[in-house]
Amino acid sequence: MSPVALRLEFEELLYYEAWLLDHDRLEEWLALCAEQVRYWAPVRTNVARGREDWPRPLQLMHLDEDKGSLAMRVQRIRTGAAHADEPPARVRHVVSNVRVLDGDDKVATVTSNFIVFKSRRGREESLFVGCREDRWRRIEGTWKLEERLIVLDHDVTENITVLF
Repeated sequence: MSPVALRLEFEELLYYEAWLLDHDRLEEWLALCAEQVRYWAPVRTNVARGREDWPRPLQLMHLDEDKGSLAMRVQRIRTGAAHADEPPARVRHVVSNVRVLDGDDKVATVTSNFIVFKSRRGREESLFVGCREDRWRRIEGTWKLEERLIVLDHDVTENITVLF
């Protein structure tokens, strides 16, 4: 597969993922994740660009999820017990600057930028901006997300309750 074709395939996949999240199709979104997925967002420190050490020991995290904890989040939303999302929030995901850093037809490292907007009950709005580095693996003919590192560009963030 050519590099351009692979990038186009991932652009479509990431746009589809955003569409699923925007349309509250969380179970279908969860199906894009591999069984051993790691979905994490470390707290950033103010250091020179390129000097950040993401997997350092004892690092604070905004979130550090696996497939089980992501599934529990989805189940909680579906039960109505997530009062902050009753009625459901308005959510919009924007994905851009998709690049395949390394990849073939089996495994790929893909980066992208994102903006996530969330509005709840007409009184609370949140905006998250950042980038992601994903590792995807083709399993039984379908791309599955194995790892997503989420890097927020905010110096200060409040409660991160949005699935990216």
